[in-house]
Amino acid sequence: MSQPSFESASPAPTVLTKKSAWNIYTALLLISLVALMMAALFFYLEIRQYGGFGNVKGPTSMSVPATSGAVATLWS
Repeated sequence: MSQPSFESASPAPTVLTKKSAWNIYTALLLISLVALMMAALFFYLEIRQYGGFGNVKGPTSMSVPATSGAVATLWS
């Protein structure tokens, strides 16, 4: 059995003649990965500005405004 010649042009794709993996879809995947990483970075910087994860600055509860008499009769 003879070995195939590497210089011969074969119509079937092989490992040596395989197309590049970079096309428009892989470029878009790379762009979306960079965008997600930037969003995570900005989210981290925003959270860190307000005291970090789990730390709360300011009031922890909000007071409920008093309802007027007309609204109170509708909801009761």
